[in-house]
Amino acid sequence: MNLRFGLLGPVQLHRNGRPVPVGTPKQRALLTALLLEPNRVVSIDRLVTSVWDAEPPRFAVANVRTYVNRLRGTIGDGDRLTARQPGYVLAVRDGELDVTEFADALRQGRRSLSAGRPDTALRQVSAALTRWRGDPAEDVPRSAALGPRLDALVEQRCLALETLAEARLMLGEHADAVAELRETVAAHPTRERLWGALMLALYRTGDSAAALAAYGQARAFLAEELGVEPGPELAGLHRRILDRDPALRAAPEAPVPGPVPAVTAPGCLVGREPELKEIVAAIGACPPRPVAVHGPAGVGKSALARHAVHTAAPGFPGGVHHIDLRALPRPGPYATLVRLLGRLGLADDEIAADLDEALHQLRTATTARHALVLLDNVTGEEQVRPLVTGCPGCRFVVTSRRMLAALDDVEHLPLAPLADDAAYEMLARLCGRERVDPAQASRMARLCDNLPLALEIAGKRLAVRREWTAEAFADMLTGDEHRLDLLTCGDLSVRAALDLDYQALRHSGETADGGALALFHRLGERGLADCGPATAAGLLGCDRRTAAAALGRLADLRLMEPLAPDHYRMNGLTRLYAMEIAATT
Repeated sequence: MNLRFGLLGPVQLHRNGRPVPVGTPKQRALLTALLLEPNRVVSIDRLVTSVWDAEPPRFAVANVRTYVNRLRGTIGDGDRLTARQPGYVLAVRDGELDVTEFADALRQGRRSLSAGRPDTALRQVSAALTRWRGDPAEDVPRSAALGPRLDALVEQRCLALETLAEARLMLGEHADAVAELRETVAAHPTRERLWGALMLALYRTGDSAAALAAYGQARAFLAEELGVEPGPELAGLHRRILDRDPALRAAPEAPVPGPVPAVTAPGCLVGREPELKEIVAAIGACPPRPVAVHGPAGVGKSALARHAVHTAAPGFPGGVHHIDLRALPRPGPYATLVRLLGRLGLADDEIAADLDEALHQLRTATTARHALVLLDNVTGEEQVRPLVTGCPGCRFVVTSRRMLAALDDVEHLPLAPLADDAAYEMLARLCGRERVDPAQASRMARLCDNLPLALEIAGKRLAVRREWTAEAFADMLTGDEHRLDLLTCGDLSVRAALDLDYQALRHSGETADGGALALFHRLGERGLADCGPATAAGLLGCDRRTAAAALGRLADLRLMEPLAPDHYRMNGLTRLYAMEIAATT
C-alpha cells in the first residue's frame, strides 16, 4: 500500500494516490502529534495534551484509544500505527512525509550554499519550498503541546526563504530577488534577515532610496508591533547603505575552483580566546603536532576548530580542508583519505585503491604546498591515525567527543561549557543586548547547560521572534517536555547532536557498549541524572565491575561526566534526551 502524509498545510493523507479524509479536528490533532515524531513512541499523556488544550475530559485516555482505532481504519494498514509502551508509534517510510522531504532538501541547499554553489542551493531550496501548501497543520487547533513544534516548522520555512534570497543575491539575480522578497517580508515582517536581503537587493539594483525606505518600514513595524528597534545586523546594513559602502555594490563572487577550498569561520565565537590562541599556536609550531579538541556534544568543538583553521589559513598554500566524519556508518581511514584527496583535486579513478598507496599520493600532493586539515567529529583513533602520523606535509586539527588518548604526539585540548559571563555575551551578540538582561540570560544559560550550541539556537530564535521577551522564552525553556523542541532552529538541533552519540552506541557490536546502552535506557526511564557503580549495578542487575565499565563507556562518549570515582552525572539536556529515548524503547 502506498501512503503519503502531509503536514505542510492542511493535514493530508493519500492512500494509493487518492486523498483520504482524516476525520474530526481532534483526530487530525492526534495524527499531527504522531507525524511530528515519526517512527518514535509518543506517550498517551503527550497525545492527550496535543488533542485537548484545556483541561482534558475525564475519559481522555479512552477517547485517545478510540481515535487511534479510527485512525488505523483511515490509514488502512493496521501495522503502521501500533501500541508500544507508554503510547503509540506511527511507522513512516522514506518519501512518505512532506516534513522530512522538506528538511532534507533544505539541509542539502544550505550545505551547497556554504560550499559556494549558489546555483545548486537555489535549485534545492526551491524544491524544498514546493512542499509547502499553507501554514503547518493549519486545520488543527493549536494546543500548548503542538504549538511550539508547529512554530518550529514555520521557522524552518523562513530559514529556507532566507537561504533562497541569499542564493539569488550570490548569483546576482537582484531584480528577481526584489520581487520575491517584497511578498516574503509582507508575509513574515518580523524576520529581520529577510528585510536585510530586500534592502541589499534594492541597493544592488541601483535603488538606494527604496532600500532606505525598506529599512524605515521594517523599523516602523518592529516598533509598532513588538516595541523593539532593529537588531545590530539590520541597523549596520542601514548605516553601510547610507555610507554607500563599496563592498555592498557587487554580489559576492562564488569561490574560484582550485586547490584551496575555503573553511568559513562561524559568526559568533565567545569565551574561547585562550583556546583559540592555543590551537593557532600549535598549528604554527615547529616541529608540528596535531591538535585534538575534545568535549561533549554541543560544547562548540567544531566552531572553535573552524575559527582556528580559518585564522591560520594564510600560512598554508595547499589550502584548508574540512572533512566531517559525522555520517553513519562511520568512515574508516581509507574513506577519509579518499575524501581528502578529492578535495586536493584528484578524480575518483585517480585515487589508489590501497591505503598505503593513497597515503603516498597525499604526501606527494602536499610536499611542496603544505595543507591544513580539519578532521571533524572523529569517533576513534583508528579513523585518523594513518593520516595524522603518515603525512608530514599536512597539519591536522581533530575534534572528537572523547579524548583520543591512543594517538601519539598529539596536543589534547579539553573544552568545557561556557562561563556565565561568556554565555550572556553570546546571547547578547545574537539577539541584541537590549533584548536580554543578565538575570534572564543566566536562566537561559542554566537551562541550556551553558552549551554554545544550545545558546546559539536560543539566541537565534530570540533574534527572529522579536515578539518574545527573554523572560517569556526562559519560561518556555523551563518545561522539560518541550525544551529540546525549542532548542531547534533550522538545521541546528541539540537533539540531533546528542543523537549522533546515541546512534553510535546503538549500532556498536561491542559487548561493553551493550551494557552502556542498557544503562542509558534505565537512567532515562527513571529520569536520573546522577549515578555511581552501585546504582548502575542495581539498574542493570549485574556486578559493580560490569556496571563501572558501562558508566565509563558513557563517560567516554560524553553522555555522562565523571565528578568523582564513584559519581557520574548527565547534564540536563542529555537527561531529557535519555528520557525521550527510554519512552521509545
